Amino acid sequence: MRDSTEPESLDAYFQNQVSRLEKALEDFLPRPSQNLTQIHEAMRYSVLSGGKRIRPLLCLAVCDMLGGDGKEALIPACAIELIHCYSLIHDDLPCLDNDEYRRGQLACHKKFGEAIALLAGDALLTLAFQVVGTLKNSGKAQRILSELSQAAGTFGMVGGQVMELILEKNELDLPMLDAIHIQKTGQLIKTSCLCGAIVAEAKGDIESRVLKFGEYLGFAFQIVDDILDGNGYLRFMSAHEAREKASEIITKAKRELEGFKNNSHMLQMADFILSRGAEKESHT
Repeated sequence: MRDSTEPESLDAYFQNQVSRLEKALEDFLPRPSQNLTQIHEAMRYSVLSGGKRIRPLLCLAVCDMLGGDGKEALIPACAIELIHCYSLIHDDLPCLDNDEYRRGQLACHKKFGEAIALLAGDALLTLAFQVVGTLKNSGKAQRILSELSQAAGTFGMVGGQVMELILEKNELDLPMLDAIHIQKTGQLIKTSCLCGAIVAEAKGDIESRVLKFGEYLGFAFQIVDDILDGNGYLRFMSAHEAREKASEIITKAKRELEGFKNNSHMLQMADFILSRGAEKESHT
C-alpha cells in the first residue's frame, strides 16, 4: 500500500524540477527581436504555455536516481521538451490533425498563421540540437544528439506519424497500432530516460534496464492516452481491458528498477502515468 505522504513528495519533486526546467527553457528560447518578433513569439508561446513536462522530467529523474549532475541533465531535458513542442505544433496543423486548441489555448497556427507555425516548429527542432551542443562533455553531447535524432526522425516520431497517415482506418489492426505508437510516442519517452542515464554515465546493464523501463513506460503512456481520448486501443478492447493492459506494462517497467537506490520518484512517476484520468473514468 502506498504511503500517504508519497503523492505530496512526488508533487514537491515535480514542482521543484518543473521550476528549474521552466527557467532553463526561458533562457534557451530566443526573445523577440527586430524583424523576427513573430517567429520568436510563436516559439515562446508554444513552449511556455504549460504542459505536464513528463518527458524532460523523466530525463531529470533518471539522472537523479543514478547520481548524475542534475544541472547538466537540464540541457538534454530542455532539448527533449523543445522537440516535443515542435511535434505538437506540427500535429495541430490543418494538414495533419487540424486541431484549433492546445493546452487550453489557441493552437500556434490559429494564433500566428500556418506559415509561422510551420517555421516555429522547424525552429524549435533546430534549437533543440543547438541546446544539446552546449554540453561541455563532447562524448555525451554526441551520444545524446544521435539518440534524439533517431527518436525524432523516420524511425521515431516522424515514422510513426507517416504510418498513421498512410493506413486507412479499416486496415488498422492491433499489431500495427502497437507499431505506430511505439514509434510516434514511445521512442521519445524511452530516449528521455536514456538521456538521463547518459548524463549520469550509466554503463552496461544499468543503461539497458533504464532503456527497457522507458520502453514499457512509453507503451503504457500511449494506452492511457487512448483511454482518455476514447480512440486507438479502444477500437480493439474496452477501457477496462486497456487499463488492465497498461497496468501490466507498468508493473514490468517497475521491475526493471528493482534494486536501484533512490528509485522512489521513478516508481511514483510510473504510477502517475498509469493513474492519469482513472478517477474521472471511475465516475463515468
